[in-house]
Amino acid sequence: MSQKISLQSWLYLATISLIWGSSFILMKKGLVVFSPVQVACLRIFLSMLAMSPLIFSSLRHIKKKDLPVISTIAVVGSGIPAFLYATAQTQLDSSVAAILNSLTPLFTLIIGLLFFKMSFRWAKMTGVVFGLLGAINLVVQTNSSFEVPNYSYALLIIFGTICYGLSINLVKSYCQQIPAIALNVALFSIIGPFAGLFLFSATDFVSVMQTAEGAWQALGYVTLLGVFGTALATIIFFKLAQQTDALFSSTVTYLIPIVALFWGFLDGEIISLSHILGLGIILLGVYLAGKG
Repeated sequence: MSQKISLQSWLYLATISLIWGSSFILMKKGLVVFSPVQVACLRIFLSMLAMSPLIFSSLRHIKKKDLPVISTIAVVGSGIPAFLYATAQTQLDSSVAAILNSLTPLFTLIIGLLFFKMSFRWAKMTGVVFGLLGAINLVVQTNSSFEVPNYSYALLIIFGTICYGLSINLVKSYCQQIPAIALNVALFSIIGPFAGLFLFSATDFVSVMQTAEGAWQALGYVTLLGVFGTALATIIFFKLAQQTDALFSSTVTYLIPIVALFWGFLDGEIISLSHILGLGIILLGVYLAGKG
C-alpha cells in the first residue's frame, strides 16, 4: 500500500529546495576567496556552532547503540559530500553542480532496492526516470561560464550523490525513533570538531582572513551556507525522510536545479525554452515519485 504524502511533507520539500538550491551559489561565492577544503571545513564547523546551543537537550535522545550508524551518516551524508561538492565547483558552474545533484534519487532507489529492502513501484521508477531526463536536458542546455569546463569533475558530484543515497536510506531505516534536531546535532557534534581543528591547524585560513580582499564577505556567504544551507536544511530534510519514504525525500534534488537556475538568471544567464521544458519534466517526475 502506497504512503500518502501530507501537505506538511510537500511544504518541507519546497522549503529544502529553496534553501539547498541557493547553497550552490553561496558555495561559489565562498570559493572566490577560500580553497575547497576551507569552504567544506567552514561549512561543517559553522553548522556545529549553530547547533551547539541544543547539544545538551538533544544528545539525551541518542543511545549508545545508535552511534555507529549516526557516525556513518555523519561521514557519508555530511562530511564527504561537503568536500566533493566544493572541489567540483572549482571547475563546474554552480547550476551544473545542482543539476547533477539530481542523480541522488536514482542512487537512493538503487541502494534501497539492493540493500534496504525498498519496495519496488513502477510509479516511483517512472518518476525517477522523468526527473533524470529533465536533469539531463538541463545539463545539455546549460552554458558554462568556464572557458574550458572540466566535466571530469562531474564524477565528484556523482560520487557525492551516491553518498547521499546511502545516507538517506540509513536515516529512513535506522533513525526513525530519533528526533530530527537531535540527529542533526549528533551528526555535527561528531564531525564538526575535526573540521574546525583541520581548518585552523592545517590550512592558511587565519592568514586568508587577515590578508585576502573580500575575505569577510566570503565568510558571510559560507556562514549562510553552514547555518541555513546545512544545519537548518538538514533538520527539515530529516523530518521529511522520517515522514515519507527515502525515495520521495530524495526528490528534493530534482527541485534544486530550478532554484539554482533562477539564481543563474539573476546573474545574467540565459534561460531558454528547453530549460522550461526540462523543469516541467522534473516536476512531473517529482509528482509521480510522490504519488507512487
